[in-house]
Amino acid sequence: MKVDIKAVKDLCGNSKEAVIYGFNFYNYQELYEAINSDGSIKAYNSDDYEYKNDLMVNSGHPFSSLYSHFKFVINDLLLENYKREQNGEPLVPLIFVVGLDSNQYDKTRIFERAQDPTEKGVTLTELRRCYKLAHEFGEDMTKVAEKTFKFVRLVSSDNGYQLATVEPFWKDEQWQKGWEERKKTTEKEMGTENRNNFWRKKFQTLIDETDEQQKKIDPTNT
Repeated sequence: MKVDIKAVKDLCGNSKEAVIYGFNFYNYQELYEAINSDGSIKAYNSDDYEYKNDLMVNSGHPFSSLYSHFKFVINDLLLENYKREQNGEPLVPLIFVVGLDSNQYDKTRIFERAQDPTEKGVTLTELRRCYKLAHEFGEDMTKVAEKTFKFVRLVSSDNGYQLATVEPFWKDEQWQKGWEERKKTTEKEMGTENRNNFWRKKFQTLIDETDEQQKKIDPTNT
């Protein structure tokens, strides 16, 4: 694949790194390889990304670890970007490929519930994790998530594939309604609105620890 590296750089801003996710049939792996072939930006995927934080945790539920690695990469990247934002450093984007030329993903599949947990699709679980991270951990984390998650459609051109930004799926009104319906059928843990709180508790603990560390460095930052 030939990619317009300027389009990638524009999306990355001041960052010299990017994490690439997406649907296989929209050539996200080819994008990852094309960026690394150019060499001016280092691209990572779920195979070569290295965790910076100790956030892996398992609920013990039968299928909780089925796609956990792919989701925890997103957790780790967002937490690192949260730290970078506090320190005034460039954020590393998660470039999520959700379309190719005139073809785009069906957003309704994100809120549809699979009958068999082994058939729900890794990419859909990754997208749901993006939504949860962007909406469940406070205003500051939401702002960092908005800067981190870059949903794109690859569009062919004479200079190579361009990266056309796509509005986050959660801004779609029909998707919001579908998500609310899905939540009504969720088997929730007692006293909570969610089924799996194990990773949420761990992530919130790491956020709190990061904030406390930042206060020690800069007591005026409250």
